[in-house]
Amino acid sequence: METLIQNFGRDELVRLKLRALYERRGFRRVKTGKFEEYALYVENKNFLETDSIITFMDLDGKLLALKPDVTLSIIKNIPKKAMPAAQKVYYIDEVYRLSPESREYKVHNQIGVELIGDSDGFSNLEIIDLALESLWTINQRFALDISHLGFISGLLSELKLSHRLESALLENIHAKNSWDIAQLLEQAEAPEEKVRQVLLLATLHGGFSKSLAQARELVCNDEMRAAYDELAQMEKLLKSCGANGNVNLDFSVVNDLDYYNGLIFRGYVEGVPTLVLTGGRYDNLMKRMGKHNGAIGFGISLDELGTYLKSGRQYNFDILITYSATCDFAALLAVVRERFAEKQVRLEREGSDLAAAGLTFRQHLRYRDGKLEEVASC
Repeated sequence: METLIQNFGRDELVRLKLRALYERRGFRRVKTGKFEEYALYVENKNFLETDSIITFMDLDGKLLALKPDVTLSIIKNIPKKAMPAAQKVYYIDEVYRLSPESREYKVHNQIGVELIGDSDGFSNLEIIDLALESLWTINQRFALDISHLGFISGLLSELKLSHRLESALLENIHAKNSWDIAQLLEQAEAPEEKVRQVLLLATLHGGFSKSLAQARELVCNDEMRAAYDELAQMEKLLKSCGANGNVNLDFSVVNDLDYYNGLIFRGYVEGVPTLVLTGGRYDNLMKRMGKHNGAIGFGISLDELGTYLKSGRQYNFDILITYSATCDFAALLAVVRERFAEKQVRLEREGSDLAAAGLTFRQHLRYRDGKLEEVASC
C-alpha cells in the first residue's frame, strides 16, 4: 500500500487526503447527476453568476441542462421542513462552465463540503476549521480571507438605498473603488459620517485581530453587532488552532445579498495565482428555494490546483527499459515482473523519442541478450 501511495501524483494525494479529512469529521459523500432541469438554473441565475449553460431537450420534451453547479443540486433534494439533525455532506464532482478566456465550455472538477441545518454559531466555526485544514493539506503556506455580509448589509441598511444603488455600491466595495463609492453615496445624499464609515469598511483589510478591532468602531446597529460577535467567536478559533497569522479580515469579499448572508470566505495557497477555495453561508438561497434550514459550505477547484499539484514527482516513471525488435519479449516481461515489482517501469522499443513525447525517467536500462545494462545519461 505504501508503494502504491508513493506512485500517486500530488494532486491525487491531496484529493485522497481531503476525502479522508471530511470522512474523519463525520461528513458523508453524496453524488449528484450530470443533468438538472434548466428551470432550476433560470430561477437562480444570479447565484450562478452566468447565463451560459449547456441545454438540451430530452425525449419527453423537457429542457435539461448539464450541471454548472453542485450546491443547487444538493439543496434541491433537501426536505423543505426543518430536519431533526444537520446534514453534513461532501462531494467530488464535475460541473460544466464556459471559460471566459477561451469562450469554450469546459469540464471543471471540484471537491467541497456542505453543512445544512440550524444556523448556529458552531456550524460557522466547524466549516471555517475545515477550510483551514483543507488549505493546510494543500500547502502549509496559505491565506484565508474572511468577510461577514451581516456587517456590510447592517451598515448599508442605515442608508436606506434602492436595490439598484445598493447593488452598484456592493460591486464597488468588492473592487475597493473608493472614488465610485463616494460618488454613489453622494448621489444617495448619505450623511458625511456614513460615507466615512462605508469607505473605511471597503478598504479594511489585514490581519484578522487587528482589523476586527478597527471594525468594532463601525458597529452602529443590532445586525452589525451580531455580525461582530460571530467574528469575535471566529477570532477565538483562529487563536486556538494557531492559524491567526494565515487569516485576514476583508470586507471587500462580498456576494449577492439575495442569496448569501453571514460569513463568506476565500482561500489561496502559495504557488497558485488564483483563488482555490470559495465558501460562505447561503441561508437566503435556502429560503428562496423553500427550505426551512440554514446552510454553509465551501468548494475547492481541483482544476486550479492541477498545474501546481500535477505530479510532485521529478520523473514520470522510475525506469526506462529499451529493447530491440528481435529480443525475447516473454523473457523481457519475466525480468520486469521479477526485478521491478515495486517500481514504475516503461518499456519502449529502441529508437523511441521519449523526450519529444514529454516523458522523463530516472534510470535508463537496455535489454540485450537476456541481460539488462545501464545506459549512461547524456
